[in-house]
Amino acid sequence: MSFLQRHYPHLLRTPGALPVLDFFDVLKDSYSLDTGVEELPDGVEGMTWPDGRVIVSEDTYRGAANGIGRPRFTIPHEGFHGLEHRKQIRKALTDTGELVLYRRQTIEAFRDPEWQANTFASAMLMPEPMVRLLARREKHLFLQSTMVEVFQVSASAAKVRMSKLSIGT
Repeated sequence: MSFLQRHYPHLLRTPGALPVLDFFDVLKDSYSLDTGVEELPDGVEGMTWPDGRVIVSEDTYRGAANGIGRPRFTIPHEGFHGLEHRKQIRKALTDTGELVLYRRQTIEAFRDPEWQANTFASAMLMPEPMVRLLARREKHLFLQSTMVEVFQVSASAAKVRMSKLSIGT
């Protein structure tokens, strides 16, 4: 939440959509990450490199610009890897010569870099105080669709966030 407090405090007062393309620029301007858009292999939405490059595919960038939920989620997800996991990625490459992808069966969830990046992206896109505010205003039946509209996220992201916050369960 401190990232939101620093860069987007209005999103902690009024429910709204994180400007993810601006967020991408903030990563470059305030955190010295080299953000960019490149053609990536099919099915790859984004990549983070140990040298601070945070790259998203052209489709991801275009989808985020058009307000599509999953691409909007990918940008803060990859941004978190750039902010927090560069050393871990560099160490894995140095120690083994290849990037090791963790699977839930081999690592505790809270230590899993993918879980961490998903949690960050979810909190950035759907800040807990604003989700709870919407939950007080909306009937449970409509909360998920309201979150999709207000936060410009996918229905599955809204559902997972509600579940993690124990709203409507």
